Amino acid sequence: MAGRTAFIPGPLRTHPARTAVAAGGAAAVLVIAAVLTAGLSHPGASHRGARARLAASTCSGPAGAAYVSDSGWDGFSAIDTATCQVVQTYNVGDTQVPGDAGDYNYSSTNEGIAVSGGNLYFADTGTSNVAVIATSSLDPSNYNPPEQLINVGLFPQDVAVTPDGKQVWVAETGPQTSPSSPSGVSVISTASDQVTAHLPVGGQPSQVAFSPSGAVAYVVTADGLWLFSTATEKPAGVIHGLGDPRGIVVSPDGSTLYVTDTQAGTVAVINAATRAVTHTIKVGQLPWQLAISPNGQTLYVANPDSDSVSVIDTAANRVTHTISVTGDPDTLALTPNGQQLWIGQSTAAFVTVLDIATDTTVGSINLGGPTPQSGDGYEPTGIALVSTPTAGS
Repeated sequence: MAGRTAFIPGPLRTHPARTAVAAGGAAAVLVIAAVLTAGLSHPGASHRGARARLAASTCSGPAGAAYVSDSGWDGFSAIDTATCQVVQTYNVGDTQVPGDAGDYNYSSTNEGIAVSGGNLYFADTGTSNVAVIATSSLDPSNYNPPEQLINVGLFPQDVAVTPDGKQVWVAETGPQTSPSSPSGVSVISTASDQVTAHLPVGGQPSQVAFSPSGAVAYVVTADGLWLFSTATEKPAGVIHGLGDPRGIVVSPDGSTLYVTDTQAGTVAVINAATRAVTHTIKVGQLPWQLAISPNGQTLYVANPDSDSVSVIDTAANRVTHTISVTGDPDTLALTPNGQQLWIGQSTAAFVTVLDIATDTTVGSINLGGPTPQSGDGYEPTGIALVSTPTAGS
């Protein structure tokens, strides 16, 4: 997520209340211990929206796992989606500290996450690496799983896997110190875990999505939406006039693109064939990430500056209702069966789980602990949901 860390200011998104997790072992271990020992329900987790919903102290959901990137430090939480229990909080990007056999190093941030087969790919932003971790290597008794670090361009923010699972595309914003700052996209082969191409792209790329066939990669930048051929890894065009875009999602049939304009508070509806904007839909303030239902009929838009999620009927291109979610909600993901929406609340360090059929809160997950500031460092900026349970579930 661009703009979520001290490394990359980004468009408008700030964390005035967040304190960085200490790089030494003691402070960080205490934070992790709080996660592992604290209760995960929260008495104040009820949210009010256009429809009445229940506050849940327990969670019911499909079997599987959620991997949530904790952007305030280079870590992630592994969650059992059937119970909403945090199984373990792991460290990534943890280069060895000289003389420290425990390998406690929290020098970076973990911004984006993607899954390819049994591997997790993390944007290890501060060190300009992508970390690769096999889910089979996860062990709740050891929060330092074995990993491989792949050096990419400056400040990777988002990682996305092609539909065939053969490539990972990495959006790299660069330092954002000037319009000419270096930024681009790296392409990683999942077979070799090596960078096979680096594509210079101006405008600080922030998110990548693909057409259902995988033939086209869409890269969101401050300059507009870039299109690339994944076969040739060459630019295929750019769509301008999108304001200050940040998030993108592609309809399941590939015919329509949806892009958030953070400045205007709208979602642009784009015909993928003609590349023309056909509608703009007014939503909340600073719309960030999006998610779309498997049938393509419903679009969800996270509005962190309005503490809400807009629900859009894609046939009518209008907001049908708005769900109130406190704590700067900016991260969205749907379970593989499409029945639950997971909402990351950045400043609250919570994840709320909604049953999309009823807009009922079926889970509320505290990524930090119950004590003041225990959520520092656990701001969720990426959620990957899979149907295979994580180790220890």
